[in-house]
Amino acid sequence: MQKQPYPIPTVAFVCTHKRPDGHPKPCCADRGGATLRERMREMVAERGLEARIRVFASGCLGACEYGPAALSFPDGQMRFGVSEDDLGAVLDELASG
Repeated sequence: MQKQPYPIPTVAFVCTHKRPDGHPKPCCADRGGATLRERMREMVAERGLEARIRVFASGCLGACEYGPAALSFPDGQMRFGVSEDDLGAVLDELASG
């Protein structure tokens, strides 16, 4: 195993987990998680933040009832019920941190 620091200071994980159709619990995929992740990546590029922020798809973050969910590091903040309207403010927070 090799270990080294990650070169990007801030990462965000957007849940894109898909549960089987008919599952009793909701999932972020059915609530637009994949679309949110893609839009957030686009906004990072539009703002020229690629060297400071990376956005990744995530499996279940354990907030199914409150999704779509996003988790960021190094601040360790979990965001629930994220909508496209929230992404500008999220990126402002991540860029300033």
